[in-house]
Amino acid sequence: MFTLKSTATALGAGALGLALGMPGAFAALEEDWSTVLAKAKKEGVVVVHGAPGKRYRNVFVNAFRKAHPDIKIKFSGASNRVDLPKLLRERKAKIYAWDLWVSGSGTAVGKMKPRGIFQPLEQILTKQTMNDKHWLGGFHDGWMDKEKKYFYSFDGSVQNPIQVNWDLVKKSQLTSIKDLIKPEFAGKIVWDEPRLNGSGNGASLTIYKNFGEDFLRQLYAQKVVFTSNRRQVAEWVVRGRYVIGIGLGENDLKVFQKEGLGLNIKPLPDSYYKIQQISPGFGSVGFIDKAPHRYAAAVYVNWLLSKEGQTAWAAVPRNSRRLDVKPGDPRLAPKTGVSYFNGQKEEFSKTRFRMQAIAKEVIAAPLEKRKRRKRGKRKKKQ
Repeated sequence: MFTLKSTATALGAGALGLALGMPGAFAALEEDWSTVLAKAKKEGVVVVHGAPGKRYRNVFVNAFRKAHPDIKIKFSGASNRVDLPKLLRERKAKIYAWDLWVSGSGTAVGKMKPRGIFQPLEQILTKQTMNDKHWLGGFHDGWMDKEKKYFYSFDGSVQNPIQVNWDLVKKSQLTSIKDLIKPEFAGKIVWDEPRLNGSGNGASLTIYKNFGEDFLRQLYAQKVVFTSNRRQVAEWVVRGRYVIGIGLGENDLKVFQKEGLGLNIKPLPDSYYKIQQISPGFGSVGFIDKAPHRYAAAVYVNWLLSKEGQTAWAAVPRNSRRLDVKPGDPRLAPKTGVSYFNGQKEEFSKTRFRMQAIAKEVIAAPLEKRKRRKRGKRKKKQ
C-alpha cells in the first residue's frame, strides 16, 4: 500500500552500470552498458510475447524499432491462453525460444511462475532503471510476485469499481457507498460477473477491503443483475436500464462517450473509499528462464522501463508508474493524497478467490460463461 504524495520529480544523471552480481546472473557481471549494447546487437534479435492489438504493437514493436533499429524484434501479440500452451509445448521439447513475457499478472504469477518459467528480472536491470525516485511508490512497489523478483508491473492505472449515471441519480441519494443497499437502489445495479476473473471480481476486492464481507454480501443480494458481457454492462448504464455499473470497463464506456452518449457517467468520488485499487492491465513484464538472447532482452526491458519506453506505453493510452511520464489517461491517474493498493499482486490472489466464493454463495442466478470477443487471425511472430 502507498499514498501518492507528489507527482513531481527531478531526474538526475546516474551510472548505467548493470545491477548484476546475484546468483544466476549472466556473464556480463561487471560490463558497462556499451558492452551490453554491443553484445545485444551481435545477438541481433529479441523474442517478446505481448498484448494483442495495434495499440500495444505500436509500443512493443514500432517504438522499440525506432530506438534500437539494429535489434530485430520477433513479437507475438496474443492472449496468454494462446501463447502459453505453445511455450509449454516447446519447453517440454527442450526448445527455448522466448526472451520476455509482457502481459497481465494473473496467469504469469499464478501459472507460469510455479512452473519455473521465469528467472530473476533484476539481474538485467540497470541501477538507473531501478532508481526509486522515478517510480510511483518506489521501484520495488511494482513487483507482482511474493518473492519480488520475477514479474514486474510498470502500469499505474486506477480501477474505478463503481460508475454512476448521474443523469438519473441525485447526488443527495448517494452520499456514501453504503447508500447502495438502500431499497431505492434495489434492482438498479448491474455488475460485471464477480464469480469469474475480471473487473467485477476486482471491484469486489476494493469493496471488501473498504467495507468488509458483510457489506459485500448485502450488496450482492440487492437484486443486482450480473452479466459476463462487459460491453453490455456499459450499454445498460448508458441507456439507463440500470443506473449503477459495478466493474464497468472504462474502455467499454469510452466507446459510447465518443459518440456523445453517457457523458455524465462518472465514478464515485475517491473520498468514498479508505483505499483505492490500481490495476496494471497488460502492463507487467517477466524474464523467461533460459532466454536465448539475454543481452538483447536486457536492452529491451531497460528501454521499456525507461522514460522513452513508458512514454510510448502511455500512448496506448495507459498510465505509467514512472513519475516523469505524463498520464496517458488522466481520468485513471493516481491522485495526490489518495491511498492505493495493487490488487493484482500475488499476495491478494487468495482474497480474490475468496471474493468469488462469496459471490457464488450469495448469487442464485445461473453462472454464464464469459463470452470471448472475436479477434482477427493472430499474426505470427515477426
